[in-house]
Amino acid sequence: MKCKNRWLDYYIPLRWTFATRYINIINIINIATFFIIDAFPSLYVVAIFSNGKWENLLYWCLAFFTLFCFYECGYIFNEGVCVRFEKNPTIRIPEPFFSDILHHLENLITIRLVIGTVFSWILLNKFPENTNLYIALVLLLLVVYSIHNFYRGIINIVTMPLEVLLKYLIPISVFVKIDEICQALIIVMLVVVVVRTVEYASKKKYVSWIRVTRNVDVFRIKYYIVINIILGMLAYKDVVPVAACGLSLLFLLYRIGSYIAIKRLQSVITVINNSRKMHGTDK
Repeated sequence: MKCKNRWLDYYIPLRWTFATRYINIINIINIATFFIIDAFPSLYVVAIFSNGKWENLLYWCLAFFTLFCFYECGYIFNEGVCVRFEKNPTIRIPEPFFSDILHHLENLITIRLVIGTVFSWILLNKFPENTNLYIALVLLLLVVYSIHNFYRGIINIVTMPLEVLLKYLIPISVFVKIDEICQALIIVMLVVVVVRTVEYASKKKYVSWIRVTRNVDVFRIKYYIVINIILGMLAYKDVVPVAACGLSLLFLLYRIGSYIAIKRLQSVITVINNSRKMHGTDK
């Protein structure tokens, strides 16, 4: 009975993400990391292009929750089905849930698709300008995530950055005008997607010449120094808004702070490294 009651938690959107990726003795740090890495960039971009419309920022919360209704479908299918065909799988859900998940799989995914569809309808009725783009991006996310989960190989270097990009672009597309989407795309690509792609690729044998993960924290600091310069130049040329530089600067300060904290708090290094390994992509 206890197991059955616990399954109710996994039916709640976003609950799966926190239960499988943000669990250990530094849970508060992990939750903060989730909002800084997964949520804040799209919120910041929406704020840049909203021209002071606070209503957009409130609706962004709904858009972000809606995104994860769809995004978690990929998590659930991967962790419930695809890992069973891997030689050295990372099992993120404990027994007896892993053994029992196939009985819940259809319902877990269906409820997220239904909630995501209903909330998308609410959003698109309020912000109808980019309806077709939004629908296309959501469908593309589901396709890309399916390919990423089913096919393990060099194709993942393409699917991984695509799914990361879509995670930010979908909520952004609700609020940003169509003629400003390219600017938003450049910001997200430079600040988040490129660095995540390089880190991911460096762990794959077919691009073993990339070795940033030997000292990933130093690499991140160097990366954001370069990106701050690039975004500054793009802002000077009016390619992106000047405010875009603020996002890359915040990430630079965040990475410097993380590096200092890790160096000084040696007792949590093992926990952080284990957490990074569990996530599959360092954060």
